[in-house]
Amino acid sequence: MPTVTIELIRPIMINGEYFDKGISAQVSIHSTNPWNEPEKINNAFKRIHGIDLYANSFLNSGYLKFY
Repeated sequence: MPTVTIELIRPIMINGEYFDKGISAQVSIHSTNPWNEPEKINNAFKRIHGIDLYANSFLNSGYLKFY
């Protein structure tokens, strides 16, 4: 299983809390494209940073990049 790093590329504000670009999380995925497993990305950001990207519509390539 490859491990990818997902990084926030734009600053965001959720419920009055500011998150600067550059925060990241590592995710182990089964495919070569992490966008095929968005729940893993969201769970990693919730666990590490306390951010629910899916509920706030930030779980997309406009706000995140992977490498």
